[in-house]
Amino acid sequence: MSAFGFNGLTAAATILIALGACSAAPTPAPAQADTETDWRDIPLAPGTWVYRDDERGSLALYGEPDADAVFLVRCDMGTRRIYFSMAGAMNGGSGTMAFQATHGDTSYAAQNGSGAQPYIVAATNASDDYLDKIAFSRGRIAITVTGQPVVTVPNWPQMTRVFEDCRG
Repeated sequence: MSAFGFNGLTAAATILIALGACSAAPTPAPAQADTETDWRDIPLAPGTWVYRDDERGSLALYGEPDADAVFLVRCDMGTRRIYFSMAGAMNGGSGTMAFQATHGDTSYAAQNGSGAQPYIVAATNASDDYLDKIAFSRGRIAITVTGQPVVTVPNWPQMTRVFEDCRG
C-alpha cells in the first residue's frame, strides 16, 4: 500500500472523528414529572400488625413497637361496627377516609377522634362488602385522609380477623 493511500485513509478517519466530535448529541427531552404516584408504589409505613381483644371487641394495630399506632382497626361488638383510625388530625374536624385496594376503592365520612391521642376515625358496618376487598387486596391497602399524607399498610391477617370477629 502506498504511503499516500495510508495517509488518505488516516486523513479520512480523522476528518470523520473530528466531524463527529463537532456535532452535538441530541439533548434528551426533560423527564415529565409524575403528577400522580400509583398507590401500589408507595412504600409501606414502617411497622407490623398486632392483634388483641378487649372489653369492647377485637383490635388490630399497625405501627412500630413501643410507639403509638399509625393505623388501627377496631370491632365494636355491641354495635357490630368496624372503626378505622389513623394517626393525625384534620383541619376543620371532618372530611373523608378513602381506601384503595386491588379490587376497588371507597371512602367513608371521617372526623377527628375524641381520645387523648389525635386520631382520625371512620366507621362502617361489619357487613360492608368492601371489607372483603380490603382483606383480599394483593399485599397492601392505601388510606388517604383529607389533608393528610397517604398511608400504605400491608393487609395481614390481623386486620381481617377483626372483620371476621365483628361479623360473628
